[in-house]
Amino acid sequence: MTIAQLIQESDRRMSVIHAPFTPFSGKYSIGERKYIRIPDMKPVDMWLPVPMLKNKLVRAILSAGSIGAFCKAKWGTYTKKNREATIRAFVKVRCKHDFPFFAFAYQKIKNKEGGKNVRFRLKYPQRILLGKLEEMRLSGVPIRIILLKARQWGGSTLVQLYIAWIQLFWKEGWYSSIIAQDGSTSRKIKAMYSKMLEELPAWLIGLPDDAKLQFSPYEGSINDSIITYGKGVRARDTVITVGTYNSPASGRGGDISCAHYSEVGFWEDTPGKTPEEIIRSISSSLLIAPLTVEVMESTANGMGNYFYKAYDEAKKGLSSRKPVFIPWFKIELYEIPVADKASFAQWLLDCKGNPNPPAGCKDAGEYYWHLWELGASFEAINWYITKRKEYIDHSDMMAEYPSDDIEAFQNTGRSVFSMSHIDMLRKTCKPPIATGEVQGRTVSGKDCLTNLKFISDTYGRLKIWAQPRKGNPVKDEYLVIVDVGGRSSKADYSNILVINRYWMMYGGKPEVVAEWHGHIDHDLLAWKAAQIAAYYNNAQLIIESNTIETKDNDTDGDQSELIFNKLSGVYKNLYVRKASEAKIAKGVLTEYGFHTNRRTKPVIISNLVSVLRDCEYIERNIEALDEYGTYEKKDGGGWGATEGNHDDRLMTRAIGLYVCFCEMDLPKEIKQSDNRRVSNRPVSEASII
Repeated sequence: MTIAQLIQESDRRMSVIHAPFTPFSGKYSIGERKYIRIPDMKPVDMWLPVPMLKNKLVRAILSAGSIGAFCKAKWGTYTKKNREATIRAFVKVRCKHDFPFFAFAYQKIKNKEGGKNVRFRLKYPQRILLGKLEEMRLSGVPIRIILLKARQWGGSTLVQLYIAWIQLFWKEGWYSSIIAQDGSTSRKIKAMYSKMLEELPAWLIGLPDDAKLQFSPYEGSINDSIITYGKGVRARDTVITVGTYNSPASGRGGDISCAHYSEVGFWEDTPGKTPEEIIRSISSSLLIAPLTVEVMESTANGMGNYFYKAYDEAKKGLSSRKPVFIPWFKIELYEIPVADKASFAQWLLDCKGNPNPPAGCKDAGEYYWHLWELGASFEAINWYITKRKEYIDHSDMMAEYPSDDIEAFQNTGRSVFSMSHIDMLRKTCKPPIATGEVQGRTVSGKDCLTNLKFISDTYGRLKIWAQPRKGNPVKDEYLVIVDVGGRSSKADYSNILVINRYWMMYGGKPEVVAEWHGHIDHDLLAWKAAQIAAYYNNAQLIIESNTIETKDNDTDGDQSELIFNKLSGVYKNLYVRKASEAKIAKGVLTEYGFHTNRRTKPVIISNLVSVLRDCEYIERNIEALDEYGTYEKKDGGGWGATEGNHDDRLMTRAIGLYVCFCEMDLPKEIKQSDNRRVSNRPVSEASII
């Protein structure tokens, strides 16, 4: 981008955040709107939601041309009483269809700057969230949102008042439940509803003008409340249940139509109870119907919990919930004006690809360019530079002001890999060109490496981004790495990674070209890996040997000698390491496989950190990036995946890229006269079924 283009785009971003918003008239408000004019009403000029214009009363008023003309047509005369009744009826219709108008006209919230309560005028982040809610409501689908909160911009307030709006104007008998991590949070959320009832004119829901709305205990329950007025007179069949994660049960559970789950990221597993079970037990009573609402919201609390997994599924499109996250730079408060935009634009261009902090900054220049790519304006980045100086570590800044949902979850300060480095890999990730399995004449033994062919299968566990290269043979062209997992569905996965080193001959980068991922018996995994290695031009095969040398992960003891002895008799290009001192003392100088231990693991992880930092390999599988993002430093100095996550894809890359860069020679073409390749030659792409 040029300097002029950068300035233009930054100005556009600022104009979006600071766009005019007039909820009373409806101009620039949420949703599709149409301009109308009623000369004897305030406001005279209105921009109303399109669905509202289908209402019979609204159509009649617009057809008459004024409130006065409508009254004369309906009652034959125009009186103050007729006018008031007509305007009230019109406002009721508008409150039902126009939430921003209703919120501004009839709801008040706490003024965070002190003083009296203020009208609820939606902030820009709240308008984004409301847009998602309204999109689902107007589409006639169940409203399902998972909200990742960062900073206090009023997300919880909007959610609860939106549910209240549906209960008051759209559905009676539409009971709701509020479940938080503790009673105090639940009560605070309910208090928003209570305050709204105190401000709400009773005539809006068809009650006498002097009715004072409030909550009263429902059927004697301290957790269930119903809207009443006067001396406990039921105002509306609307019951609100308050519970906590530790005590969510309610007598109204089977009638719930709206559920608001708060701070789910802090709900901890306890014996016999998990967050997933609690939410499933309550939400199972929600009908899959329009105007039912389920909102799960929380600030992030690491990557190993239920909330992270639920958000990740929503982000991948694997659940009915729509993910919502508001980064700090979309909040109006976080801006500092830029005096010389041309100079700032040039500075920003200089930051691109700069791994060093610019003068006066604490982070790498490329991170500020990363903020720009995420959508931050000049003014927001300028604010960030200033605010960043208050924090020693970047992770602390990310914890308070995450720039995207990944930073929000990755805020413990224990992350091993930089998010900006992970994002660089994302640019080359893409869907595989084929999915299936490599098969031979048999599944094990010598014959498993004969008649090799790739069988396409939608449910296969081998993903291929590039088939084996055809042409003159190349020494050390491919590398196949195996991380051995468990056999059961709940154990760690086994992973087989294929790396193409061909372009390293010409100064290029190694590239991920295939990956197998699943659960399988260890002996069959070894044969499977040999088939894939043979298919990829007899690649060097590295099997991580820890698991099959121990009794961990569903193994049956040390199987390494049995497995490697069988495999080495058939597949010759196996990775060999120096034997342990104990075995050397017995005359055994080498051993098969790569052993990850206290000595080797720091080396391969440190190498992987530098490889990602310098973007020294080409990634294809976006699922590997999730593992980079959930890999952390552990108490005591070790490394591993966060609770509930896996690192098998990561470990194959750590081992493979270490061997690729630190142990192997560059690939080299083999002259045909010197070619002594083994007989198990892979087949070409033409053999794909």
